[in-house]
Amino acid sequence: MEGHCFFKKSLFFLLVTIVCYSTSVDAQNMSVENKVKPAFKDYFGLPRASVFLHLNKSAYVKGEEIWFKGYLYNRLKGIPFKEPLNLYVGVYDSNGNQIKKELFISENGISQGQIIIDSTFTGGLYYLKATTSWMRNFKEDDSYVQQFKVIEGAESVVENGKGDIDVQFLPEGGHLVAGVQGTVGVKVLNELGYGINGMEGHVKNKFGDSIASFTTNRFGLAKFDLLPKRNMRYTAYIKNGNGNEERILLPSTKEKGIGMLIKRISSSRIMILLGTNPVTRSEIGNKSYSLLIHRDGLLKNMEVNFPPKEHYVSYILDNSELHKGMNIVTLIDNRGNPVAERLVFNSNGFENGKLSSSLKILEKDSVQFTLFNNKNSDSLQFLSASILPLGTQAYQHKKNILSAFSLSPYVRGFIEHPSYYFTETSTEKENALDLLLLTQGWSRFDWKNIFDNPPVKTYDFKTGVDLYGKLNFKLPKNHELILYPGDIMEPKKIDIKHAQDYFKLDNYYFEKGTELKMTVVDANGRLSRPNLYMRINDGVSADKVYETRRENHRIDIIGGIGRYSLKDFILPKNTIELEEVIVTEKKEKRRFTSPIIDESRLTLVTKETVGNYPQLLDLIRSSGFNIWEMPNTGYDRIRITSKRPSRFSLTPPSPRLYVNDIPYADFNILQDFPTESIVSYFIDRSGNGEPGAAGGVIRVYTGERGESGIGSYSDATPDPNFFTYTLKSGFTPIKEFYVPKYRSYSDEAFINFGTIHWEPNMVIDNRKAAIVFDAKGWTEFEIFIEGMGNDGTLFSTRKTIRLDSSQ
Repeated sequence: MEGHCFFKKSLFFLLVTIVCYSTSVDAQNMSVENKVKPAFKDYFGLPRASVFLHLNKSAYVKGEEIWFKGYLYNRLKGIPFKEPLNLYVGVYDSNGNQIKKELFISENGISQGQIIIDSTFTGGLYYLKATTSWMRNFKEDDSYVQQFKVIEGAESVVENGKGDIDVQFLPEGGHLVAGVQGTVGVKVLNELGYGINGMEGHVKNKFGDSIASFTTNRFGLAKFDLLPKRNMRYTAYIKNGNGNEERILLPSTKEKGIGMLIKRISSSRIMILLGTNPVTRSEIGNKSYSLLIHRDGLLKNMEVNFPPKEHYVSYILDNSELHKGMNIVTLIDNRGNPVAERLVFNSNGFENGKLSSSLKILEKDSVQFTLFNNKNSDSLQFLSASILPLGTQAYQHKKNILSAFSLSPYVRGFIEHPSYYFTETSTEKENALDLLLLTQGWSRFDWKNIFDNPPVKTYDFKTGVDLYGKLNFKLPKNHELILYPGDIMEPKKIDIKHAQDYFKLDNYYFEKGTELKMTVVDANGRLSRPNLYMRINDGVSADKVYETRRENHRIDIIGGIGRYSLKDFILPKNTIELEEVIVTEKKEKRRFTSPIIDESRLTLVTKETVGNYPQLLDLIRSSGFNIWEMPNTGYDRIRITSKRPSRFSLTPPSPRLYVNDIPYADFNILQDFPTESIVSYFIDRSGNGEPGAAGGVIRVYTGERGESGIGSYSDATPDPNFFTYTLKSGFTPIKEFYVPKYRSYSDEAFINFGTIHWEPNMVIDNRKAAIVFDAKGWTEFEIFIEGMGNDGTLFSTRKTIRLDSSQ
């Protein structure tokens, strides 16, 4: 065996958008230049995104919401996926059938949202799937699937089966070659597809001689070395769950071929050993092979030539000569055909962010949580944090942002616990990851597709929803069709070409529940109601989650659900909590009908209020809104906007207005509206998480229906000059996080399944970020953090933090 360390001399770097130089020598493998590079340029030319959802928990009770933060990652560039995209998040039952699907927006690689666990859910396992239309361009499905559990008072028991096992033997590189030293990976799985720890086995040749043994790790994986002989079959012996010994034949040995063996010989170097036998060596002659080291269109390659009369060739590579993160090592022949392949992970330069933290008591139960970036970086870091009681059982996610972006996109098949390899990393875990990659075989990318079926850009970067309209009349000359698109955008003139009776508006940010109004304006400014039909296309389509059995990660509850009292775990919203007694409020009359705001949050109007703010517009202006009064100037005689800029428009959004819980699409009703006409009000600049209330919410109440004041407006009829269309689909409005009204914040059920806080928008600027939350009487917390920086740094950490009683 002869070692050749000339890798640096023949190594070059290829980005799919760059054409690199080539040299011509007799022994050079021209298939790299003529076949591989053009194929890589076509196959990986379109940018690919991976998505990860950080869920605040993995187990929920009815009445809670799934709060999530979405991260989209450009794998080629190793930074957030900057292009804005629609993000579709669906909920699926345990069989993978879609229950519902919601639409959210991703900007600069960041998204967030929530999904209610309502009465339609029953106890059991569910899946959340996040995807984009752009991902449909590729044969590899880059959708993200995350399991969660809805818990009730009883729990179904999963039958363990009969103890049958599935044993697989997987030669490194793909083949056992006669007379070539190799490594064989082992998988021992139960009938549910999970690895079995501590399974011992041994391998014998046809003469009964024991030549190797193995013991599986916690995921049922193992390996052993083997020098297979020609015309020799090998048998493994292993005991199944019933104690009976099973006999499994190893894959047959090939008489011809090239074997691949990759070993890490130090923390900074790997060895690639390629070997063959005399029969194959004589056929190879002077033919040149190539080793491709690639990922996501990034390519390094080196020529491989077996020295005369030698059957082995080896290469020692530094980590710096590999791509950071995942590497796919493929041996190809002089025609570009793949011969052997193996995945190798390089942690050198892999950005796993480090965070330190602190807690500080501010007052009563108010606590300040601060995160510090240990790396000196000017780049913004975007993080999400789930804060739960110490000892929680409600957070058992088996995936994190590191595994979602750096492992899963490249591996073919199921990975039992992906985040294990990227949590509190160590040499032991690096070895376990290498064993996983050995046993997973070839990468997820099919070479036939790479050479023959490149992606076709059928779906673009879809952002927003499309609005279609059909006119059931002929628009007269010098008349204009005007759209009032809710509160966050300015009115828009619809361009209708001559004799055209339809229109389409592409890529609008319309939220569910938005009320669109349309009118026709003549040359003199007179309004009239158009007769038309409208519909919206938000791109939502039904699909499934496949391989649900393999995605099932077993969310185990210690002692079973039955030991926890979950009846009335979450109280109705009309419940008032009084120290030791919980009273459900009962009234003979309701002053208002809103399910969003209970009466305890209303502000009563007093004589002092009327004296300070004679007109209701004065009160609204004092609450932080911009107001323009334009009497007798057409439809919008009153305009109100938030002082906060919108993420989606240069124009500040307007608040939602309700009078006695009746929604109003404009603010004209507030003209000459005296404050003394109302008895109470609720004004919130954040919108209180209400649909379509990105610009805030204003609710005023005039007392019982039919009493004095402007209660008569409750029966107001729609403006006859406007066509009104309320959107039943579109983007799901983003709510501000709230803690459910739990029956208790200290009982065993809350300790295991309750939520203290969820913060989706921690931004580390100037090396730190801080939030304040209500500790609910707790002094010990488990905090689960995921995140991504503008520079591509990924964060995933779990912290146990205790408040210092001396603070």
